[in-house]
Amino acid sequence: MIRALLRAATVLAAALLAATVMASSAAASPISQRFSVPSGDNCTYGYTEGVLEWRSTAPTSAVRLTGVVVDRPSANEPIACRDDRRYTIATYVAYAGERPVDQAAQRVDNGVVRFDFVLGSSASVLGIDRVTIQICRTSLDGPSIRPDYCGREHTFRPTSIGPAGS
Repeated sequence: MIRALLRAATVLAAALLAATVMASSAAASPISQRFSVPSGDNCTYGYTEGVLEWRSTAPTSAVRLTGVVVDRPSANEPIACRDDRRYTIATYVAYAGERPVDQAAQRVDNGVVRFDFVLGSSASVLGIDRVTIQICRTSLDGPSIRPDYCGREHTFRPTSIGPAGS
């Protein structure tokens, strides 16, 4: 009787340990997701592409973004876009529910800028369930810093394969 009870306790402890190890390794392994977001104009003057690395399954506390922001024309690029006297700004926003919790922006004019940053790296950020990315283009000649136009906002979630609509 005591032997059977000890055996049952050992099996239960092993099962709990296995479940804990599996859960912690699943939470620790990041989910990588590629993204590509255009400016929405005919020549695709501006775009950003790269990888979102979700630190765990949703809701997560941090998302690492690596990639590039491009504004055409840029050196050594096969697509011939004339210089339209605008620059490109890519905006990346992390949300927890309906609330924006962190954001970053990258600007480039006639070139390529590489980036590597983390959204939600603050200890107070919890529950990031999506990241939106949008490309806007702004005139170099105008007095305003307001964009002349923006492409569609793309939404990415850690469980989806690509953008999840607007």
